[in-house]
Amino acid sequence: MYRFLCGLILIVVLPSSVLAQRVEVKGVGTYSYQGIGGASDADKQKALASAKVSAWRNFVATFNQAKQKSIGEISEQLVLENLDKFTMDFTVVDERTDTSLKIISVVVRVAFNGETVSQFLEDRTVGGKSRTAVRSRDSAFSFLFLARKSTAVTQFDVKTTTIKEAETTTAVKESDSNEVGTTSSSKVTTGGSTVRKEDKAVYAMESAEDIDAAMGDVLTTAGIDYIAYNDVVGSCAGVAPEAIREEFVNADEFTADTRKKVISAVRECEIKYFAYGTIDAGLSDVDPVSGNKRVFVSVRAKLLDVSQKLPRQVGSVGPKQFAGLGPDQVVAKRNALTVAANELARALVDQLNAKGIR
Repeated sequence: MYRFLCGLILIVVLPSSVLAQRVEVKGVGTYSYQGIGGASDADKQKALASAKVSAWRNFVATFNQAKQKSIGEISEQLVLENLDKFTMDFTVVDERTDTSLKIISVVVRVAFNGETVSQFLEDRTVGGKSRTAVRSRDSAFSFLFLARKSTAVTQFDVKTTTIKEAETTTAVKESDSNEVGTTSSSKVTTGGSTVRKEDKAVYAMESAEDIDAAMGDVLTTAGIDYIAYNDVVGSCAGVAPEAIREEFVNADEFTADTRKKVISAVRECEIKYFAYGTIDAGLSDVDPVSGNKRVFVSVRAKLLDVSQKLPRQVGSVGPKQFAGLGPDQVVAKRNALTVAANELARALVDQLNAKGIR
């Protein structure tokens, strides 16, 4: 009889080359054995297997909602049969046997390959390679993302206003000897207010080539019928990204007119699903651990179905933050943008697959 206990999730920081691929998760499993001769090796293996399943379930709990939905639609038995394929390695952290209760408890730390899991899901959804032959043009997908960088950030000090009100009271007192005297008292009331202002950031536009390349690679690998937005510009008179960049310097959305033109061009090119958003890079600082330059980026995205007259939002991502390290600001920012673009593309793929979009 198997019984599963909740485990602790441990995400390990790894080099950028394996970021989002190797994820270490802790799991706890128990097994009740029979007999009077103590636990056998087979019994211990069953406790170990339950601990691995516990680690897997904890790993799944870290997925975004769309990815959890996709894996929920697959037979759990099929998933567990492939568990060894998802596992890079594992370590037994603790193993104990309670001879009075005849229970074996095992704690393991399992390293899962997140990329292998993603490919497994993609191959079993309509976005997967196995469905390439049945794709149709009404499921084509395109995206437009613009990159911005902070050139200056103004931080405002807290403004405090204090108000004091003084009140003085004078009383006349006549003594028994007919002498007149006075007494006085005062009361001071204080109050005020505190004002905090949001930091003001000044942005400049960046080239989106690295973002397009990173996202395009993930989408193509996932089997998504991906069409570059530049082809929409060339074939269907779409608004050029250069013309849109100026709008995004000081705003987070298209103007109504630009949005209408972009969506009309995408629809004219018979593209059903369209995503757009921004990837903002902040100013660099120094990573306290490595001493390298560090840059944080923030990503936001909206996923639209533009097949009808009125576009419908069918998904969104963010805002989410990612960090990149490097020997200088340029390298750190490029690493951060690449990580953010990859994670953004994976999140969009999960949402597309969860909705049955090829």
